[in-house]
Amino acid sequence: MHMYLITGGSKGLGAALTRQLVQDGAAVHCISRSENETLRQEALRAKGELTFHACDLAQTASLDALLARILDNLDGVESITLINNAGQLEPMTSIGRADPHDLQRSLQVNLIAPAILTNSFIWLTQALPMKKRVVHISSGAGKKPYPGWGAYCTAKAGLDMLTRCIGVEQLNQPYPVEAYAIAPGVVDTDMQREIRAASEDDFPQVQRFIGLHDSGELQSPEDTAKQLLHLLHSNAFAQGEIADLRTKKPES
Repeated sequence: MHMYLITGGSKGLGAALTRQLVQDGAAVHCISRSENETLRQEALRAKGELTFHACDLAQTASLDALLARILDNLDGVESITLINNAGQLEPMTSIGRADPHDLQRSLQVNLIAPAILTNSFIWLTQALPMKKRVVHISSGAGKKPYPGWGAYCTAKAGLDMLTRCIGVEQLNQPYPVEAYAIAPGVVDTDMQREIRAASEDDFPQVQRFIGLHDSGELQSPEDTAKQLLHLLHSNAFAQGEIADLRTKKPES
């Protein structure tokens, strides 16, 4: 059996990934603040297994223990993949106007928590002779500055660099952990609705995202998850790669 740990797996892209993986027979551990009862019921009829772990990723002190519990029993597991998918845009405002508590929470959820989870994952699995992967769901915002998204852009840029560092660190390991950062494009999730509801004072480019929605240019979570999983199953990503799902093709 293949095991997946997915943060933010109860909604949006995370839920779409969870649904498809459980249907394919994987053991999925969903780490999120809330459970998705629809997903739970679907999993009862699927080939795979689904376990929810209630966790607020801003409370980072408990993350090491959570990973240790999840990875305590790996009997029959052929591969393990950690997908750091959870994220938040708040505070969506200019640096200098943000509430410091909101700013701290944003960085905790978007950067610190994935870094701690990844650190624990590598520590706990480094010696295991099986396929191990860390997938960071990144964003074009990690490369391009957006006014009003200072915290979010900073976190995604940090995840990209973390991925590159892991890539070079794992090169000479006997049982390396692979790491990739993947920008999925503009996906029709709650985050996009949050963007469209923003004021131009807080996010000057709001009209652009309203236009993407109105012209039908948003990708569905289901199609995005299908494409991402196809590429993962095809081993299409290189160690330490920073990829864009919109342009990435499977290896020939």
